[in-house]
Amino acid sequence: MPPSHPRPEDLDALVDALSATGEHTAATGELLLDHLVTVGDHATQRALDGMVDDTVDSLREISAGCRELALAIGPRAARSASSSAPTDEHARPDVRELR
Repeated sequence: MPPSHPRPEDLDALVDALSATGEHTAATGELLLDHLVTVGDHATQRALDGMVDDTVDSLREISAGCRELALAIGPRAARSASSSAPTDEHARPDVRELR
């Protein structure tokens, strides 16, 4: 069972991973389009173009989803980090060392 209140550093790592995944999938889609070849046969070319278009569309959807999640989680991570920081009223009391 996942913790009910994740640590801010875990959320930061998740946001970083989602952002990296979004960038990588977008770049991969563009790379795939750059390597599209001409086959010569009309039916084969149409099938290949359709497959590449579907794949690039899927990669773009993954990229957009990752970026949206990163944006949605990002502010929450910042808020929970600032709310968990001790304030003056919640500061730890000074404790003397026992000798």
